[in-house]
Amino acid sequence: MQNNLNISITPHREFMPADAAAQKLFVMLKLRPTKDVATSSPHTTFTFVIDTSGSMYEVVSGESKPTGITYQQDGKAYQQVTGGKSKIDIVIESLLALVRSGKLTTSDRIAIVQFDDNASQTIGLTSATEINQLENAIAQLRDFSGGTRMGLGLRRAFDILSEQQMTVRRTLLFTDGQTFDEDQCRSISSKFATNNIPITALGVGEEFNEDLLTHLSDSTGGTLFYIVPGTAIGTQISILDLPNKIIAEYSQAQQEVITNLALTVKTVKGVELTRIVRAYPTQAEFPINQDPHPLGNAIANDETIFILEFTINDRPAARVRIAQLGLTYDIPGQKIRGELPPQNLIIQFVPGQQNAAQVNQEVMDYVQQCNIANLVNQATKIAEQDPQKAEQLLETARRMTMKIGNKDMTESLNNAQEELRKTKKISDGTRKTVKMGAKGKTVKMGNDINELPSEEEMRKLTGT
Repeated sequence: MQNNLNISITPHREFMPADAAAQKLFVMLKLRPTKDVATSSPHTTFTFVIDTSGSMYEVVSGESKPTGITYQQDGKAYQQVTGGKSKIDIVIESLLALVRSGKLTTSDRIAIVQFDDNASQTIGLTSATEINQLENAIAQLRDFSGGTRMGLGLRRAFDILSEQQMTVRRTLLFTDGQTFDEDQCRSISSKFATNNIPITALGVGEEFNEDLLTHLSDSTGGTLFYIVPGTAIGTQISILDLPNKIIAEYSQAQQEVITNLALTVKTVKGVELTRIVRAYPTQAEFPINQDPHPLGNAIANDETIFILEFTINDRPAARVRIAQLGLTYDIPGQKIRGELPPQNLIIQFVPGQQNAAQVNQEVMDYVQQCNIANLVNQATKIAEQDPQKAEQLLETARRMTMKIGNKDMTESLNNAQEELRKTKKISDGTRKTVKMGAKGKTVKMGNDINELPSEEEMRKLTGT
């Protein structure tokens, strides 16, 4: 128990079988700021990174009329139209809605970066109360067009944010296409991760690479959204609801009273840390090749929950320490750093399986939710080669979402299964919906859930 951060560490089993090879241990790390910290108001520093490539001028809502003029952009032919709203129109409306919302204060600063073939900032870090300056910078987003080099935009954002300390730092990335510099994006994302700067990634339409956006949000502890023109179903978000979504994302950042979480894990011989996942309030899978491990931020007035997965070689019957966990973090609203001194993770290894059977249901419920993304990824990979196996995986995922009450994800999986039955494949839009939706909002657990697949069944299904 800390003065400013309540922390609990719970293994999925307190007793494990002795002399068993390659066992998995799941440990739930639960954080909740104390009331004193929860009421501290952090400064926020947001950089919006906006795709201004030619495809962003595609009309996605309202009535439009063709002018009879055709033009080439990004190697594609487009019909010029009048009327209606394009993607860039709606992005501009959304950013204007945010700066005019009255929800931002002098503690909030905004920068705007655009990218196409090149990248530039239309405005550097500016107080959110300088509304006229921000409006002018937002309007300039219409002045650009070209190809797609997202890495250039992300590098600009990193340069802006990396020098800022004791503030909630966030990049919100909006794109609708494949980028020419994916390797650059992946390279710069590791710097975002090391500096604990989350990337919230929003992809619109069917052209962008969802695996790249997932990597950007996962590795940095950000979040992921799939934006569609017109009506949204399941986990999708309608582009017409984009203003509300951007305001909600900023409001969430204003609640992140703990930042720069960094976890140190020291394991004993024969024990290996194999996975770190944020399980609640949204999912993110962190790389495990950094030490200490950056874990992003934690919000006020709710829990932030991580699952650590360990692989344990066979051990004799004994009560032993298998690892030590330590944590450091910033409290930007109070301009102080905090730490959790090293905590011992102790497990009792017992002869035979019977004594080791009892599991902590809450921990396993979060593990199951994190495994939905694995099931969905596998199903989408094999859908065309083995539609029957893909449907089995989707059905397992669907049953899990039903049991935990994740209605939006259940709806998305229902649609994917129906499409797979009819066409023997999964379309680009449906694939993006289920893969990105599986990383979305997690259902808070704590009660028993029956009939979910057992630990052993999950291992067989996901191949882990």
